Amino acid sequence: MVQAQGYRGRLALAYETAYGTAPVSPSGFILPITSSKIAAKQTLIEDKTIRGVRDVAQPGLGNIDVQGPVVVPVDEINIGYWLKGLFGSPDTTDSGTAPYTHTFKPGFTQPSMCLEQQFPDIGQYFLYNGCKVSKFSTAFEVSNQDLQATIDIMGGKETLREASFLVEPIIRPMSKFGAFMASILDDGQLLANVTKVELTVDTGLDGSVYTLGGGGFRGSLPEGMLAVTGTVTAIFDSMALLDKAVAGATSSIELNLSNPLSGNSLNILLPEIIYERTSPGIDGPKGVSISLSFRAFYNTNASGVSIVATLVNSEPAY
Repeated sequence: MVQAQGYRGRLALAYETAYGTAPVSPSGFILPITSSKIAAKQTLIEDKTIRGVRDVAQPGLGNIDVQGPVVVPVDEINIGYWLKGLFGSPDTTDSGTAPYTHTFKPGFTQPSMCLEQQFPDIGQYFLYNGCKVSKFSTAFEVSNQDLQATIDIMGGKETLREASFLVEPIIRPMSKFGAFMASILDDGQLLANVTKVELTVDTGLDGSVYTLGGGGFRGSLPEGMLAVTGTVTAIFDSMALLDKAVAGATSSIELNLSNPLSGNSLNILLPEIIYERTSPGIDGPKGVSISLSFRAFYNTNASGVSIVATLVNSEPAY
C-alpha cells in the first residue's frame, strides 16, 4: 500500500473567467504552502419519517460545503497571487524593468479561482472551482517563527480527478519576508514599543446560495461588506495609544515589510482606524503590555478605501 506523503502534496491556483468554471486553457501556478485543508463536506439529513418501527430510515444527502484554510508563507512574490484573490487585480506601475509596484485595493467584486490539492504520489487530484478568499489573517510579531498568512477559502464545487487540470503549471521562486523586517507606524510615526500586530480582512462572502439542479454545490458566492480589524500589542510605557482610544480619535496604521537585500517590500495601509478602549491589567511581576483592538473604515481618506496593500517586487504582473 502506498500512502500519500504530505511533503509531496502541492496546491495549484488558476483564476477563473466565469464563476465555477475552469478556463479552457488554464494557466496556473504551484504556490508554496505550509498547509492546505480545503475540503468538501456533505451533510447527512436526518430522516424523521414514522414507519411503525423504532429504527430510522436512510438519511438524505444535503448541500455540499466547500471551504477550508490555506496557510502560506508571506513571501515577496507569491503573496501577490493571494492579494489578487482578496482584492482583485492590482494597479501596476510598469517602467519596463524591475522593480514593479503593485497596488491592491478592494473593489466591488473578487475574482474566483480554481484551487487544486494534489497528491501526485498516488495520482489523486482534488479540484475546487468557484473559490474565493473569505478571510485573510496575518500577524507580525517578535518571534523566531516564520511570518505566515492564513487564507480562509470558500468554494463552489469539488471534482475528483486522476490528473491535474493544469498541463504545465508555473512554479514561482520563493523568498520569504522575515518578522525582523517588519515595522509599524501610527499616524506616520514609528512605534518602537510594539511587540505584535494582528490583522484580519473579512470579505463577508454569502455562502448560503444553493440552487436547484446545482448538484448540492454553491451556485454563487456574492461578496458582502468588508471588515478590516486587528489588534496592536505594545509595551505599556506611555498613554499615547490609550489616549487615542479614550478620545475615540481617528488614527491610521501602516504595516511595513522591507527586505534591504532584494529591495522588495510589502506595505499595508489602513488610512482610517479607531482603537477600542481597553485598559491594561497586571498579570504578574513582569513587564506590563497593553493590547488595543482596532477597526478600519472609510470616511474621508485620500485612498478612497479602508485598506491598501502595496507590493514591490520583480514580478511584472499579477
